[in-house]
Amino acid sequence: MRAAKVLALAVVCALAAIGSSLVQASDTPSLFGFIQPSQAESAQNAASGQSDDASDVPSAPDPGHADGAQGSTLPAFVARPHALTQSDSEPSEPPGDDAEAPSSDTAAPAAASTTTGSVSDKPEAASAATTPAKSSKKPPVSINVKIKVEPIPGLTAPKKPTWPTFVGAKQLFGEAKKPAPMEARSIGSYSRGCLAGGVPLPIDGPAWQEMRLSRNRNWGNPVLIALIERFAKDAQKLDGWPGLLVGDIAQPRGGPMVTGHASHQIGLDADFWLTPMPKKRLTRKERETLDATSMLDDTGLKVDPKVFTSKQVALIKRAASYPEVERIFVHPAIKKALCERAGTDRAWLGKVRPWYGHYYHFHMRIKCPPGSAGCTPQVPPTGDDGCGKEVTQWLAKVIPAKGPPAPRPPGPPRAPSPPIMLSDLPKECQAVLASGPDPIKIPTAALMTRVQVKKALAKAAAVNMALYKASTAGGAKGSPAELAKSPALRPHMHKSATADPK
Repeated sequence: MRAAKVLALAVVCALAAIGSSLVQASDTPSLFGFIQPSQAESAQNAASGQSDDASDVPSAPDPGHADGAQGSTLPAFVARPHALTQSDSEPSEPPGDDAEAPSSDTAAPAAASTTTGSVSDKPEAASAATTPAKSSKKPPVSINVKIKVEPIPGLTAPKKPTWPTFVGAKQLFGEAKKPAPMEARSIGSYSRGCLAGGVPLPIDGPAWQEMRLSRNRNWGNPVLIALIERFAKDAQKLDGWPGLLVGDIAQPRGGPMVTGHASHQIGLDADFWLTPMPKKRLTRKERETLDATSMLDDTGLKVDPKVFTSKQVALIKRAASYPEVERIFVHPAIKKALCERAGTDRAWLGKVRPWYGHYYHFHMRIKCPPGSAGCTPQVPPTGDDGCGKEVTQWLAKVIPAKGPPAPRPPGPPRAPSPPIMLSDLPKECQAVLASGPDPIKIPTAALMTRVQVKKALAKAAAVNMALYKASTAGGAKGSPAELAKSPALRPHMHKSATADPK
């Protein structure tokens, strides 16, 4: 029995020696070493909780980082103890700052040689002295790994259209702080003109207070200013109105305003609040911040009887009674209330015209003063009281919307409306701007004609349309954030196996 055990041990040792010599004589890479990761890496994956299956899927580089491919882990089909390099046909780039340094467990030793574009299958330094490769050995296989990101047409959002800027008449007249020292004249029409020789309404009077002083719009034709003072005193004395809160009249030299009004340009228009003047004198700050009271109820189609009383009716009737007054503009709901409360005296109602807005104030307009050369009159009212079909039609126009306006659907850019240029006003308005010790400088760009302005806008519209079509080419729809979710942005691994030219 003892002799049998000794014989078996000798046989095992002999077989082990023969196997060792065969392995050392062969330069064929280990099949298991090519397919499976090293034991050290398997242990590392097990310690981190990562399964072996997870290492079989190559990790895609971060599409938002230029060096994402440099720092990604090697695909599973590459032997971990060896190195993978790019082929000669694709010059390599230095790794980015975030590329991971090879660990001691997986880095190839310095003595190991590599073949560009192929997987080096030579063993480590321990087996460096091996038998030379036979001449019948097949050339190594080159594995090229390419990452391709499919582009999405129209991913870039259309740029906001740009339009030319113009030096409009409102910029020039808005700069004027003092009136033109000329003979008093209202030049042009109510919505296309200017004012020469304007005079201011005092900010405080015995029966009025001027509001919104920072706007500097308490200037007007001397005929209008005199009528305002008379109207305020009459309303207080004859109708028991506490006093007028006066809104906008005109700028020192008239002309278009930067904000607010289309008319009020020739010093013959004035706004009056329907809120009674308080007993105290308002401070400058209060005149800027005090809110006017709306005369409408919650429906927006009727007056609120708690705030629109017989006092407001008498005030508007008083303003319409002056022969100099040609029109008074109020909200359609106020016009309807006046028609219902006018009584038998209805002659003055023909001057009261319904218009958009004007629910907290009314707008008084006087005729062109006698002998005012260059003032364009307006067609006088027909004489009808306007309390029938007309007021009903106007109420239908001002029905409040039930919700916010629908957003504008995406589409080609629209050109803005051309501004009022100095060339759109009477030529005398240039002299009004240039007069006095404080003239307004008129740049050359302000003298563009309406035809030139329209041509400039048309040219810009053509450019913006071309940019819009280019940005939407390819049928791309949606915002860039939505387009970024498209599968076309996902990287795809394209593998090709070719013979190494070396």
